[in-house]
Amino acid sequence: MAKRINFLSALVLVFLLAGCASRITVVPQNDRSSYSLLNRPDQLMPLTSNVLANYSLNRDYRTQPHILLAKLEKIFFNEPRSEYLAALADVAGKTGMRYKRTPDLAVRYHLSALLYSYCYLALENPAEQEYNPNAVLILRIYNNALAELFCYLSGRGLLHKNSYELTTASGQKITFRSPEYKLSVPVDDIGELLLCADFEPKNFISNSRRFGIGVPLIAQLNQTSSNSRFAENQTLPLTAVLAFDNEGDATFSRCSARLVLADPRKLDKITLSNRTIPLEYDYSTPLAVMADKPLKFNALFYALNPVQAHDQEGLYYFEPVNPDRIPVVLVHGLMSDTKTWMQMLNTLASDPDIRNNYQFWGVTYSSGNPIFSSADLMRKALENERKKLVKKGLPTDKFDRMVLVGHSMGGLISRLATSSSNTAKCLEFLKELGFDRKKFDALSDSDRKSIANVIEFEPLPFVKRVVFISVPHRGASLASTSIGKFGARCVRLPAGIIRRQQSLLSSLFNAPISKDDLPIMTGIDNLAPDDYAIRMLNSLEMNKNIQYHSIIGNRDGYGIPGGSDGIVPYSSSHIDNAASELVVKSGHSAQQNPLAIQELRRILLEHLKTYPDSRVTKPLELTVRRITGLAEDNAKQAKETK
Repeated sequence: MAKRINFLSALVLVFLLAGCASRITVVPQNDRSSYSLLNRPDQLMPLTSNVLANYSLNRDYRTQPHILLAKLEKIFFNEPRSEYLAALADVAGKTGMRYKRTPDLAVRYHLSALLYSYCYLALENPAEQEYNPNAVLILRIYNNALAELFCYLSGRGLLHKNSYELTTASGQKITFRSPEYKLSVPVDDIGELLLCADFEPKNFISNSRRFGIGVPLIAQLNQTSSNSRFAENQTLPLTAVLAFDNEGDATFSRCSARLVLADPRKLDKITLSNRTIPLEYDYSTPLAVMADKPLKFNALFYALNPVQAHDQEGLYYFEPVNPDRIPVVLVHGLMSDTKTWMQMLNTLASDPDIRNNYQFWGVTYSSGNPIFSSADLMRKALENERKKLVKKGLPTDKFDRMVLVGHSMGGLISRLATSSSNTAKCLEFLKELGFDRKKFDALSDSDRKSIANVIEFEPLPFVKRVVFISVPHRGASLASTSIGKFGARCVRLPAGIIRRQQSLLSSLFNAPISKDDLPIMTGIDNLAPDDYAIRMLNSLEMNKNIQYHSIIGNRDGYGIPGGSDGIVPYSSSHIDNAASELVVKSGHSAQQNPLAIQELRRILLEHLKTYPDSRVTKPLELTVRRITGLAEDNAKQAKETK
């Protein structure tokens, strides 16, 4: 019964910490046409309707589309005009959807639509297409036909095959060569591929998608086949494009084709003949699919059972490691996990400057462990990551511009990673508790080292900026309440650690300490305002060479210093030496608040300005000023006229 009460108390604590955050999920879609960023008309394009009417071909479209395609091809060969190519692509694509229940027949029309639309996009004058709405409609026809072809190839196990042949509706033979992979991970790491169009994300603030050429995919990773440690259930966004080898040839003779599978972070556009077309991408749906799956890392279980979390703890990646991008390391809070960052990752993915300059990693840990131990774990993980780059001979200049983002307890851990322990001060502080320095010096090397690993540290030299979100720098009173104390008592620290520390502490504090009286504090205990860890943390000097920013939640309103986010009061979250501070109207889960995410985006863009080699888009500031100035002049003249 007592275990049940403790577990329920811990659940109440989790609920309070979670605030009102909505769960990110996905809903299967039966109609892929609703996926398009543009409304997809049920009828033919106006251009196609004109062509059919001009040649009295409307009846053929309704009754014998295969004959209609042959007639349209003949018209095109006699007079090669782009509108005839567009009509061919349109008729073939719509007919393929008409025969959807007969896949082997439908795929012939989809192949025809792909061939015609590809030739249209490759042959049409780029300057004329820039403001041509037909080019956009043809892109949509191409993408829809490719989505249907992808499903056909996937269902027949042909996606990764070489030298198979398919026939178009007009009889052309298309030989498929081996796919081309433009990935950021080994192809063997890619598991099942799913169409983004088959899912609809739910509860995201916005959609990080862009219209262009290609079909967005969800790549599920085979985590056991790579040395890279991705986040649990990690998915990657990919885009599929079908390229024909007779680029620029509109004779529709026998040709070959190749499926290109590209990571949109690595390949942003493709070139067809003399035309460059942006690649379509979707970052939202893969993240939603990832967030929808249950985690093996159960935040509550591992918080209460830190010893069982050992294999799950440490650094992980939300995307393939890229030494040419600055790491943003996300450190979650009490009883939390990777899903807490999905909203933020999705919103930031829509900004090209963020995508092109940053990579997002995470640190996970059992929040049942003391914060000094969790900080030690993070320091070692990040230091090892840099050593790996050096060992491989890869550049470390971007790594050395690292940004830490810590939510709640994760902010305390981030602060410890950027502070100097000042060992003498720590030992002096422990004297208040009866600590005997002489006995510490007399300990064995291994015992002394086990303590020194936690209380002796210097700021990580490669961290240049830290963002604190809802961080209880001076503790949170919830940890001192009955619920917090229940949660702390639920935590089962490893028996070996307890026995070892019991012996050490009995010696160092000149007093026999029983297991029941053992002053070993859990991560939950450490959040209490009067806890020794919080008091010691606030006695440590923060690195003055690092920029610190605060994002603080206040349930009472935006921009109002004071109040509380329901867990942490403003008086605890505020720090005097912050480079910036923003108060948002939010509960404790401020990392999922849209204005907090925009503030983080601002901070990250500000960080780029300190490095001249950052790849950033040219601002529109001068144009805006010019327009604004013109408006001001007009207003001034109007006033003078009156």
